[in-house]
Amino acid sequence: MIKLSLNEIYSETYKAMRSLGIDWGIAKDCAVLTRWLAFHDQYFLGSILKTADMYKNKEISLSIKENNFKKPLSTNLMGMLLVEYIAAKKMVWEGYLYSPKFILAAMNIISIEQKVNMELRDKNNKVIAFTNSKKLYAQIEKLQPSNGYFFLSITIENEINNLNQILTTSPQNTSYVNKKCWHKLKAMAFETYVPESDTSRSGAGY
Repeated sequence: MIKLSLNEIYSETYKAMRSLGIDWGIAKDCAVLTRWLAFHDQYFLGSILKTADMYKNKEISLSIKENNFKKPLSTNLMGMLLVEYIAAKKMVWEGYLYSPKFILAAMNIISIEQKVNMELRDKNNKVIAFTNSKKLYAQIEKLQPSNGYFFLSITIENEINNLNQILTTSPQNTSYVNKKCWHKLKAMAFETYVPESDTSRSGAGY
């Protein structure tokens, strides 16, 4: 394990996603969600590397409206856009998600920015994560499968139940990651990094 700053985790994740030819806006969202997970001591690196492989092999979806079990929606890349879309439309979304832990990050970020409460339910329609008063509560063990069917929506107010509040246990802006996996991510970032442009991300994921 090696200790890294959250800023380095953010920047290298961003560059690694850009090296795949992913739109700069989506790559930035991925980096933001990754930083959130690192800050809250949640494992993220293996999922990022797997997402990169799945993206190259066209095994994940970048469409909010089109996804299935064999080609689930990538929450690493589309989690922020998905939650923003649901908050704007005030709708219930359902579908297959790959690496749903990244949805927690998006839910927390958007709930704070837009002052809305979000709710995530599993395939049995049981609440496994929600935000309330800008705080996030979740049953992390229910989000371990790499691919699953979920329901995501905004709510007026959620009652605090047996779900645990997600807090950070790291007082400093650093996180520990697997050394071998980190070197693999850095190698991706170094390969074909393309500088940011003014290219719009409008229409992505729809």
